[in-house]
Amino acid sequence: MKLAAAGRPLANRKKKSKSRSKKTSPHEPHRHYLRGAALESADAQAARAAYEACLAGDCTHLNARINLGRLLHLEGLLEQAEAIYRASSERDALLLFNLGVLLEDRGNTREAIESYGAALSHDPGMADAHYNLSRLYEAAGEAQAAFRHLLTYRRLMHPQ
Repeated sequence: MKLAAAGRPLANRKKKSKSRSKKTSPHEPHRHYLRGAALESADAQAARAAYEACLAGDCTHLNARINLGRLLHLEGLLEQAEAIYRASSERDALLLFNLGVLLEDRGNTREAIESYGAALSHDPGMADAHYNLSRLYEAAGEAQAAFRHLLTYRRLMHPQ
């Protein structure tokens, strides 16, 4: 008679059914997101893994997508970050702003301008998007657009 590791005969052990799948809570993806958010400052790699686990369970989790894209961007994994941002079915001001920064870093100025503009269509009060647009328009020689966004940025940053 073969013995199991605990000293019990194999014949007496209960067999686990392979057809039984592990049930996960519908809240599990969000728990991964919260774990990722808590880990970011201490362990970016573990935070990335938690955000990836969140998206594996809920591909629509916007905050996990934004944070994962940002971490990938900070690590210099620009193509992967861009893919994460673009895979979102939800258009969100922060996601579009981050995509704009990434596109700017990749040298895609026109696409960055479009992305910042899209971010502003969702949140016209996003001061940083106005500032970045002002810089890009100035560099492109579009003085009027640059000035308009700079004025809006200043109004938002220094309300009367």
